[in-house]
Amino acid sequence: MSVFEENINDLYDRFEELLAEADCEITAAEFQGILCGMISAGLQRSSLSWLEQINALINENNGFSNELSQFTKMLVEESHQAFADDDLLAPILIPDDSYPMVDRLESLSVWSQGFLLGFGLQFGDRNTLEKEIKESLTDIAEISQVSIENDDNEDAKMALETLIEHIKVAVKMIYMELVRNPKSESKLSAQKAGSKTVH
Repeated sequence: MSVFEENINDLYDRFEELLAEADCEITAAEFQGILCGMISAGLQRSSLSWLEQINALINENNGFSNELSQFTKMLVEESHQAFADDDLLAPILIPDDSYPMVDRLESLSVWSQGFLLGFGLQFGDRNTLEKEIKESLTDIAEISQVSIENDDNEDAKMALETLIEHIKVAVKMIYMELVRNPKSESKLSAQKAGSKTVH
């Protein structure tokens, strides 16, 4: 079982604590969303380029504590494993339904924003993407802006679960098309050659 299915609240809360201790102005959900965006766009399992990029992005190149670095490396590895497992949908680090719905919706929103940011950091020019992937990215962008009224009723809770499931499916599809699809290997290689520097 993936860590994103077992004790996810403990994982989320610990990550929040470590980020707060490091004075990083980013949530656990957004951080992991960035990582998932980069993985979906072809970040290699052995690469540590993400650490430097995210450090510059959210921490003004001040560096992470050893504990935070080790935690995020574990999170990247677990995310890679979850993506590679054909029986699992995309790993999303947001609190489960024991948390208030407003908090979960906010986490889903910032996770989605983080995913789009991470995808852009890793992939670069989206004009080369297939139509289906562009549509999925548009869906994720729209979900990042969603608000749900009357968040205490069952219909609202079901709506949120539907959004979460839609995100998981869309992100896994992007990963499968760009990373697992052999036809995409040449595209990713060409993209990396043309986008070595990220501004």
